[in-house]
Amino acid sequence: MNIDILTRAVAQLPWWRRQKVLFRVDGAGFSHRLIDWIASAGGRQSPTFRWEYSVGWAFTAREQAAIEICDRQGLWQPARGGPDGGVRENAFVADITALLGDLPGRPPHHRVIARKEPLHPRYIKDAGVYEIKHEARYQTFATNHRQGQIAHLDGRHRKHARIEPKIRDQKASGIGLLPSRELNVNAAWLTATTLAADLRCWFQLLALDGEMARATPKTLRYRVLHVPARLVHGRRKRRLKIPGTWPWADIIIRAFRCILALPHPT
Repeated sequence: MNIDILTRAVAQLPWWRRQKVLFRVDGAGFSHRLIDWIASAGGRQSPTFRWEYSVGWAFTAREQAAIEICDRQGLWQPARGGPDGGVRENAFVADITALLGDLPGRPPHHRVIARKEPLHPRYIKDAGVYEIKHEARYQTFATNHRQGQIAHLDGRHRKHARIEPKIRDQKASGIGLLPSRELNVNAAWLTATTLAADLRCWFQLLALDGEMARATPKTLRYRVLHVPARLVHGRRKRRLKIPGTWPWADIIIRAFRCILALPHPT
């Protein structure tokens, strides 16, 4: 299923964007078939196509043994990703590929990278016995990137977590409130909510700035979309009358001006 979805996603890209693609997938979507498909650029034999993967990797007893070797031999390197993009305090990364033994059937340049950081209280409920025992949070992922520092590859992989807030926002926009027992009705509902989510994202990208450009759907509805305004007609024009006491009236006015300044599509 993942391969089918990714095939459709790549097909939407311009042809010149399909030659170098990075696929980031969490552990729930990992499969050997998936990484083989990515490494082969979807089955293409052209050398101009170079697809890379950065996918979650299972943290089993084999990885735990590799972690302990890193601890004993001091193989950890500082991880990056602090507030200023610099070194992240008390977070470390290590390439544990050579410590895992033989990995038959893996694509060329396959690497496994581990990350270690203190176990935050909010992660304790999802932590494993090994993590609770060592009071540390461990994450492993695999990539076929040929070069680059492992701290950079770790930061690149963790950027995929940005999808979680997007899923949360779509749920807040009605994607999880299916209105019917009928498949066709629910399919139409999902299409409508997905279109609404796309329009909201484009509106925030093109017309809003500051905190409103990153606001959740709830905040956006309360401050901008549900404004108690009136649309009036006169002199062959339409005017939106916004109450002068509305605290976010200036945000709405700036948004209208940004939209009006956009070039008309050809």
